[in-house]
Amino acid sequence: MAVVSSSMGTNNEYEYAAAGSAPSPSGGAADGNRKVTEIVDKVCKKTSNYKNCVDTLYSDPRTPDADRYTLAYVSFGLAYANAVQTRDRIADELLLHKNDSDSRHEILQNLRICERDYNKAVKFLESALNDLNSETFFTLPSYANHTARLADDCQAHYPTFTSALLNSICQICTLVIASLYSGGASP
Repeated sequence: MAVVSSSMGTNNEYEYAAAGSAPSPSGGAADGNRKVTEIVDKVCKKTSNYKNCVDTLYSDPRTPDADRYTLAYVSFGLAYANAVQTRDRIADELLLHKNDSDSRHEILQNLRICERDYNKAVKFLESALNDLNSETFFTLPSYANHTARLADDCQAHYPTFTSALLNSICQICTLVIASLYSGGASP
């Protein structure tokens, strides 16, 4: 398991944030009336879905006050929570099919591929969080890209586990990291 600093919160916080049940910055439910910070606006304008990006980032209560560095923790933490949740769903599905004598060999084989992919994705994201802790940023884009490719590979083998959300979060991670490199310039 990755070493996660106390400034990042616990895995439960990330699960809470990933579930989308966190309050919006205004204190109410996420309703589109929030004031979007400049850094979130700049990052999300470069994504394929601005609203999804804003909603995803603001599912974490640290986002309204986040600088670029904290936003990197938020984005990689959300990716980590999503990957762990999906990995756990895959494990449950694999157990279900292993105990079902009618399950086809192909289904089990594809689920094992997904299990392998998401185990690797979780490890990449743990490494990314550890690198953030040590302020080592140059590897972070490759961790996000590898994670997205692994999610795509799983989806190609077992379409039930869609990679859209994880890919979207990985895109956000890459853009946030670009903003770290650019300093005060736009991401």
